Amino acid sequence: MPRDSALESFTRRRALEPVEVTNKVIILASGETERQALPFLLSHLQSRGVSVEDVRIPPRNKALNVTMAEKLIKAAWYYPDSGVPPDKFVVLLDVDGKRPDEVLNPFNELPDLLSSKIRATIRCAYAQRHLEA
Repeated sequence: MPRDSALESFTRRRALEPVEVTNKVIILASGETERQALPFLLSHLQSRGVSVEDVRIPPRNKALNVTMAEKLIKAAWYYPDSGVPPDKFVVLLDVDGKRPDEVLNPFNELPDLLSSKIRATIRCAYAQRHLEA
């Protein structure tokens, strides 16, 4: 009985192993409550191949505005904790009773500002109520 070649044996073994594709996401949020709560609230996404790598907030309780979001994205992109840059950034904004488009409009320019430097997807989302509510 002929033996399998090393290549055939290697290929056969590798074909049976599952390949995990994970989208690494970093969320930018406005405060400490979000930083602590979001990984727990989004843990179910792990089963769908989405890994929330980190939740970043502005330092020293500064406001999350376009300039601060740009700085946080650049820091996470050029100095990733895991050594590999994330696939996506999500900027999560509190609307606090304002119209969502009023809050989101200034952030619409963010992907264009960073598109030449950052090759990750940048999305903006809003929360109408605080997470602690």
